[in-house]
Amino acid sequence: MNRFLAAGSTLALLAITAAPVSAADLKLLTSWNTDNWPTYAALDMFEKKVKAIGGGKVTLSISGKEVVPAFEQLQPVSAGVFDMLYSHGIYHAGSKGLAFTMDAVAPGPQKRRDAGLIDYIDKYYQKHNNLKLLGLVANSNQGYHIFLKNPLENGGFKGRKIRGTLSYHGVIRLLGGSPVVLPGGQIYTALEKGVIDGAAWPAAGMLTMKHYEVAKYKVRPTFGTTNTGFWVNMAKWKTLSKAEQDVLLEAAKQTEIDMPAEGDRILAEESASLEKFGVKETTLNAETAAKVRATFANDMWTIAQKCCSDGVNELRALAKKAGLSN
Repeated sequence: MNRFLAAGSTLALLAITAAPVSAADLKLLTSWNTDNWPTYAALDMFEKKVKAIGGGKVTLSISGKEVVPAFEQLQPVSAGVFDMLYSHGIYHAGSKGLAFTMDAVAPGPQKRRDAGLIDYIDKYYQKHNNLKLLGLVANSNQGYHIFLKNPLENGGFKGRKIRGTLSYHGVIRLLGGSPVVLPGGQIYTALEKGVIDGAAWPAAGMLTMKHYEVAKYKVRPTFGTTNTGFWVNMAKWKTLSKAEQDVLLEAAKQTEIDMPAEGDRILAEESASLEKFGVKETTLNAETAAKVRATFANDMWTIAQKCCSDGVNELRALAKKAGLSN
């Protein structure tokens, strides 16, 4: 009888040991959905790398702006209602969103990490927002642009209303426009109804968001660097095993490395398609283009002085020392 009990206990132990370990399923909020594929593409790449590197150890359950508006997503992730965030620092600039300053920093994932920029921003978010930064991804090497219903006149667009988040306001004013703050999802309708005359946006995105139907001119050259980030709630992070943490960190690093070239490819394909739809380039002269680039970069650091004065000077010094910003 004891032998049967012992055998039963052994079988039970084997069954427990053989039971698959459940994956860490993380609830992620994204500020963009697939309708803005050039920006969402970094999240798609990250998710695929998490799967490939982790072999199922970590999975992502993704919710978008239809659940929580893009400008309101930091708080619920900081509070632990969601586990992860994929967004841009400018969307939460008022909540110590220091990450947006990376738009003034030249692309180059290893140079940025070697300079200590990612580590510095990570510690800053941990201190102020209860979030761990996994990585900041340059979505392409082309940065931002402005698209218009009508071409440039006299090298600018004096008197026109241009949609743009805070980061674009200096450039819009430099070119004679008036900034209008609108969520990205409202750009199409606002252009269609004449509420705005143009919009500032990452260099790619006119195609998937169908902006070409209501705006036929894109301003060149581009300016700045488009960066999106991956954050994890700190309390959730501490519950993950070392192996699970390593999966997320490695996926973020690989996405940083691979995404700029992929973003350039997406932009090239988009540009070819937009040309077929009648979208034309309207070009700034070299002097104005240089002013636009300098204004954009300086504005990033100036805005950061207002929201993040306890960290911006040290971060900028690190970027300057590495030759990555002014």
